[in-house]
Amino acid sequence: MVIGPRGSRIVALGQIGPVREQLRAFLFALRRLARPQRPAELAAARASADLRIRRMTELLLDPLQLTADTELVVIPALDLHSAPWPALHAGPVGMAPSATFWARCAVAAQHRAGAAGAAGAAGAAGAAGGVVLVAGPDLPGAVAEVESLAVIHPSAVCIMPPASTADRVTGALAGAGLAHLACHGTLRVDNPMFSSLLLSDGPLTVQELYARGLAPHRLILAACESGAQVSYAGDEVLGFVSALLARGTAGILASTAVVPDVEAVGLMTAVHRQLARGATLDTALHQARKAQDTDDPGNYVNWCTFSAHGAA
Repeated sequence: MVIGPRGSRIVALGQIGPVREQLRAFLFALRRLARPQRPAELAAARASADLRIRRMTELLLDPLQLTADTELVVIPALDLHSAPWPALHAGPVGMAPSATFWARCAVAAQHRAGAAGAAGAAGAAGAAGGVVLVAGPDLPGAVAEVESLAVIHPSAVCIMPPASTADRVTGALAGAGLAHLACHGTLRVDNPMFSSLLLSDGPLTVQELYARGLAPHRLILAACESGAQVSYAGDEVLGFVSALLARGTAGILASTAVVPDVEAVGLMTAVHRQLARGATLDTALHQARKAQDTDDPGNYVNWCTFSAHGAA
């Protein structure tokens, strides 16, 4: 169903089987692009990924007949949460596990709008809570990423290894208006609540975040598969995104696949520049993606895999 300013309409998209087939091939191509390969192998993987994006666009978005600048909110069905939705549409794209989640996030974002306006452009990114920047261990680009973001947010709380322990990080996240975590991520398909982010003293699981009631207003997870969701019967999904949105976070930026570490610095820096100017996460990601050199395989993978969730 498509819901817009002029009402709603039902659009038949056909069978999901062909979409799944394209998505599997696309994710395989991205895994090849994320690893060192010979030039010919990289070129073949890139050609495959581009082809799958075109096919998924034809199957999922072309029937909707949207204009290129339409701001789109997607509530994916079944296992389509891992589809590269921002790469399929020319305008800003936001995602949510359900329409109810999205509406709740929109209300939370509206409540924060007054605080952001009072803070002014310089403090808009983390208004009414401040900015927290965290680098995890054993990640080549994490410290450089946080240092780059600290230039944009001079008053941010920066936590680097070995100080980036679970207690230190969760304590800082408790009241954050904007938090950025650059660290390794691990998806547990068998039990998504035990998916984790690696901190200096070990993994921090979704279950721990949920149990501590942590809900920074906006959260950027610069970690592999941090945006991956596991589908269950009844179109229910579980993972970092759905758990944190349920706790009260209004907007999350995360990746649905494995991402190259160092290449993410440029994209994340561009996103934060947009947030500092008052943009929402989906608009910030949209603008940041435009500035990326997608001829570089690592940049292309990040261009494809990061998505904005919620409404902040």
